[in-house]
Amino acid sequence: MSNLKISRDEKRCVSCKECIIVCPQSGEDKVNSVIVAAKEEGKPPEIGCIENCIQCMTCWDFCRSQAITFENHHLVSRLVENEKALEKVSRFI
Repeated sequence: MSNLKISRDEKRCVSCKECIIVCPQSGEDKVNSVIVAAKEEGKPPEIGCIENCIQCMTCWDFCRSQAITFENHHLVSRLVENEKALEKVSRFI
């Protein structure tokens, strides 16, 4: 979608799989999911098909161990701010 990149710190990750549960683009399907369960039980989730990430940052928000980071997250912040501004302006149009 853009230059946004997701990374996961394996040392911080507690393998709770909350990121998989909350991500609207993830699941067991490794071909299309952004975050997928590891093949071995107890191993941390893996980053899968990053191209399908919709940049909602829900995985980051719900990560209790702060193991997920986004590079270029300022791009998403700017998009959100622009969308909010557009909503306000559109009320007057």
